[in-house]
Amino acid sequence: MQYDNPFPGMNPYLERRDIWPDFHDGLIVQLRDILGPLLPDNYRIALHRRVEVQEPFGSALGLNLMVPDALVTREPTVTPVGPTATAEAATAVAAPPEEAGGVRVRMPREIRVAWLRVETVPDRELVTIVEVLSPTNKAPGRERLRYVRKREVIVASGASLVEIDLLRRWEPMPLEVPPPASDYRVLVCRGWERPDALLYPFWVKQAIPKFALPLLPEDEVGPEVDLGSIINAMHHTARYAQVARYDEPPPEPAFPPEAQEWVSGRVAGLS
Repeated sequence: MQYDNPFPGMNPYLERRDIWPDFHDGLIVQLRDILGPLLPDNYRIALHRRVEVQEPFGSALGLNLMVPDALVTREPTVTPVGPTATAEAATAVAAPPEEAGGVRVRMPREIRVAWLRVETVPDRELVTIVEVLSPTNKAPGRERLRYVRKREVIVASGASLVEIDLLRRWEPMPLEVPPPASDYRVLVCRGWERPDALLYPFWVKQAIPKFALPLLPEDEVGPEVDLGSIINAMHHTARYAQVARYDEPPPEPAFPPEAQEWVSGRVAGLS
């Protein structure tokens, strides 16, 4: 089987729901492991994680779990004997109504958020945040709003921000002026140049542009980030070709006909 990435840049089949979590988390770890040794000695890059519990109706403010009295384990009771036994037994169990049907209750779910933090050593001053967008923070809703607020706080603080968007679905993250049309994009906002920033848009047919990781102004040129090479290596080592289902169309949204024909040609015969 061919294990190499059949695309020149981002592989749209990696956006599949059953592949994306592994790819997303693996990409963040690879960025840390590759960029860490390239940083000057007065910097380090660290992986940060946060786990939130999202309530069934959209809140992510946390849960207070209480055990109802009815669920408290009790010692078994002694079966009554005598004249009252028959009456008590008759009312102890009620048969379920015949029209009852099976249902499913809504459950809270965990949301795992991960990002990279570049900081100085030994004082651990924040320098740059690296975010790889996920469906959680890109899809419309409360979590997108929460992420946009976090993004604004980072930029307002004077720290730099690298935002990697490898998801075609949903609207791009807001800018002062709407970004140009593209399948994917990378935003590099250097703290000392805000509100000006660099946007690298690219299409599925294109290689992923390389960019420099922003550090402090006195170290303006940071290590080069080559996302394309990282993704190619991950596609090979994680054997994504074995689960990508290249005999099917890529996940939504659908490509325009011309682009879909090109995508189909890239994966022809790989399933």
